Amino acid sequence: MSSLPGILSVRIVARPGGEIEEIHLLTTTEVAAKQTVRNVESALKAKFHLEVDHRKISVAQTSDPPPPKAEPEARKPVLIEKITPSLGARILFRRHQVEMERARTVRVAVSLEWEGTEFVGDAVGTDLTRSRFETVARATISATMKIVSMLREGTSKPEVTLTLDGVRVVEAFDRSYVLVGVNAICDREIAHLAGASAVDDTSDRAVILATLQATDRWVRGRL
Repeated sequence: MSSLPGILSVRIVARPGGEIEEIHLLTTTEVAAKQTVRNVESALKAKFHLEVDHRKISVAQTSDPPPPKAEPEARKPVLIEKITPSLGARILFRRHQVEMERARTVRVAVSLEWEGTEFVGDAVGTDLTRSRFETVARATISATMKIVSMLREGTSKPEVTLTLDGVRVVEAFDRSYVLVGVNAICDREIAHLAGASAVDDTSDRAVILATLQATDRWVRGRL
């Protein structure tokens, strides 16, 4: 791309696996910004068979004269920056609290930890078995979304939305297991996530751990 008219430098941000997330260009005023974007789209498609959404391409223009052209063998390579998830850090479950409010209504607060900072999410629901499990899962998602908001603050990272799909308890191998489904939306990508946890201590704890299993790796992979 550096050989295209008017382009002075290129920075490409790619996710693990090679998917292009962002392309940043510094160009002269020789070519209009919109035309440069079209040129880059065409070049990627023709040379690498890659189709990149034009919204992922940003152009900054300068009126400074371009530097002398270097010989092809001395041309500065394009900088490719890979986005790698923080594999060392994980979302951890700390504690949860259940309070009875009005008749047959409960408020659930779930405390999660990210790199030493605690985030609390809560939800209110009916104190019936299935509804209570869904309330616990929604409180867990609420705490997770607070971590997501913190990680996105002041960055250009894509918006992430998590919503509960459902909670179910199943019997298998002479044990009870909690299954949690979560719908995850990132930019225009929609993923259906699932997590499972055996009921070893309490059903509430199993719901929280299953919800985290469904969402933790997916969230870390995008932020």
